[in-house]
Amino acid sequence: MDRRTWSRGGLSAAMLLASAALALAQDSDMGAYPQGHVPAVARKLAEIQGPRQKYAVVIGNQSYAHAPRLPNAWNDAVDVADMLAGQGYDVTLLKDATKRDFEALMQRILFDADRRTEVLLYYAGHGVQVGSENYLIPTDARLDQPGDLPFETVSVGSLVSILGARARLQIVILDSCRNNPFAGVKLQDSLGPDMREVETGFASLAAPVNSYLVFSTSPGEVALDGAGENSPFASAFLQAAALGAVPVTDVFDEIRRKVFVETKGAQVPWDSSTMVEEARIAAVAGGSGPAAPATEDGGSVGRGLTLFASSAGAIPIEAGPAEADITIRAPLAPAVPIGAALAGGLAAGPTDRIDLVEPPRGGRLVLLDEAGVQSAPLFPLPAANLDRLAFATVNGLAMPAGQEAVLRSQFEVELNGSAKVVEVELAPDPCDLAAADHLDPEGVGFARFANEIEPEAALEACEAAILREPQNARFHYQLGRALAALRRHDEARAAWETAREMGHTRASYAIGNAILNQARATGGAALEAAPPEALAYYREGVELGDPYAFYALGRQLVRFGKTRDEKLRGYDLLMRALEVGHTYAMNELGFFYLDRDSDYHDPARGLRYLNESAARGDIYGYNNLGLVYMNGLGGQEKDAKQALDWFTKAAEGGHPNAPGNIGTLIASGALGKADLGRAVEWFDKGLERGDANAGAHAAYLILTEGAGGLSPADAALRAGRAAALRDPVAVERARKVLAATPREAVDAAAQRLLQELGADITADGAFGAGSKAAYEAAAAQHGGGGLETDPVERLVDIARIHWSTTPFRVDLY
Repeated sequence: MDRRTWSRGGLSAAMLLASAALALAQDSDMGAYPQGHVPAVARKLAEIQGPRQKYAVVIGNQSYAHAPRLPNAWNDAVDVADMLAGQGYDVTLLKDATKRDFEALMQRILFDADRRTEVLLYYAGHGVQVGSENYLIPTDARLDQPGDLPFETVSVGSLVSILGARARLQIVILDSCRNNPFAGVKLQDSLGPDMREVETGFASLAAPVNSYLVFSTSPGEVALDGAGENSPFASAFLQAAALGAVPVTDVFDEIRRKVFVETKGAQVPWDSSTMVEEARIAAVAGGSGPAAPATEDGGSVGRGLTLFASSAGAIPIEAGPAEADITIRAPLAPAVPIGAALAGGLAAGPTDRIDLVEPPRGGRLVLLDEAGVQSAPLFPLPAANLDRLAFATVNGLAMPAGQEAVLRSQFEVELNGSAKVVEVELAPDPCDLAAADHLDPEGVGFARFANEIEPEAALEACEAAILREPQNARFHYQLGRALAALRRHDEARAAWETAREMGHTRASYAIGNAILNQARATGGAALEAAPPEALAYYREGVELGDPYAFYALGRQLVRFGKTRDEKLRGYDLLMRALEVGHTYAMNELGFFYLDRDSDYHDPARGLRYLNESAARGDIYGYNNLGLVYMNGLGGQEKDAKQALDWFTKAAEGGHPNAPGNIGTLIASGALGKADLGRAVEWFDKGLERGDANAGAHAAYLILTEGAGGLSPADAALRAGRAAALRDPVAVERARKVLAATPREAVDAAAQRLLQELGADITADGAFGAGSKAAYEAAAAQHGGGGLETDPVERLVDIARIHWSTTPFRVDLY
């Protein structure tokens, strides 16, 4: 397998990795943080003391496609969600969550949780242990293949790590392990081929600082469903909440006592704490208040719960929803005040109370205090509190490139017996539409991959956004993406430095990449260890909970880690990135398992990773599947047509190597009679994107076969440009072509490059005084070194100068 063509993939085959659960090496093993770094925990705890934003996610998995149905999980989830909403939590409720729903949920947590957020997660459903790690079971999970674990389950360790990185504090309650639906099944839970049986119960689990983990039963034991409408644990939880505003540890002491008594000692809840500050579930003493009416699908609307719908999202303007009685239009933001407009539309009097008939989808209603802290509104809501009402967006949307859209959501309220449909229409800023990033914790839900950015339009939009809102860190980060796409790398890094100083999480990863990519900008991609300065920024991003930083640091540690612990830590980070649907990690692991030289060669697992990446629209997954079918990897039959289809999708998306791969297919005759001229056209597209191998291949076909009717000087031109890049295999091929090319052709190619640099000379193959003067001027103008006299070295040096003036999209590597 040619490692060069595997973008976003390729692990060292020399690793000897044990269980992924052992991968949690100490952070001190990972190197320094960047200068000026403030530890995330210290940042969180240094916030002004006072009311914290309380955010809860409640999941009830009851109806399983491939596992026994649980009788009480949905009742438990609805009752717990309603109780938490009454205590001031902003509650998101999920019913029968699939694997993709869990991915979307974890992405949402990245957006919704920050250093002032207290997160409580309650899960009722199946859960199992494999090795020393615990897994939640989505309702569509199938566990009938050894490599199913990462794509069919949810790692509790990853979930807790992501929550802990983003939130100020977290309370995770797992009312699970009611039975083992996959007893006897053996799965692979690490990079190696070792198989471990799916076991009953959960293992003990380490947690980040300021975390409280609660398990409904002791490690390795089974929790009971109970004979009533709630499980014994959920019933005890609901009763213990009536203790009032007492420390959460006291609440769970009471739960443990109640469950032990109720089950006659058969079930003993267990907890683990790293709390460094006090947390309380109840907002005020006295319980959760009166029960609220339920919707048809079981969700309480009186508490203003968000009913999670993974399909909820942006609606194109031309496909507007049903007619609304009141329409509120505003710029898109994480939380948009709507109370004043709603009060005006309803003509509400100061003593009126507004009830919620139908909650919004694609967003939720919250109350904002003066500090911007969100809390759940309790309906009926006094009109006097309407001025604090806001619509909080549900982030994680990815808009198709070029689609003009707004985020629309409707909800229904009632005033004095009259129901009104309210529509909220939020228009994204042009900078967000043009350059917002995927899985950006400070994003607003729209996203473009780097290959989808239209650089000039993005630059104009983001510069205008910064003029309007100079303190908006998100706009500075997105400006950096636009500048990087325009190859203005120093300016891009400066924009990211500004965003980082303002607290933008993703900026740390971007700066690390900028450092790593300094040489790539004019030299092409190369497999190389990142310098310590770049690793420091990646590490900072990891601490802040950025999945892109998980991937970047994980990849570096697995590829280039010097110790076994570093490699294990890298694998753990890759798996954490994968948990939130980050496709780069899927490509990385897919390559690893398909590499025939690896001691861990496992074709079925490798193909699963790549197919999952492609299913999520990643051009690197497309290209990698093209390689699978072109080369017959992983036990697949060679299929040139399928390979061409995948490469074409990747090339249309901007993949740097895909055009060269198409050229290889055409030149090989795999698609029919070889058309060398057409192959060279594709190779040229790849070379312009920085693919040195494409340039070397085109040069060889021109020199030896006269492809496309081109001349030896045309061959030398391509070979010289390829030899100026950093791919060592391609450079060697290009230099062999140059060694076989007549000197006059080499000099003519050098003259043509000088012409493109602005020299007024003739490309006649005679590199005389005028050409030498032009070469000297170009080197002086563009910072070249000593002048070369050998024709081949001179051509390569001029090509390096030429690349410095026309760098390619390094952000696509």
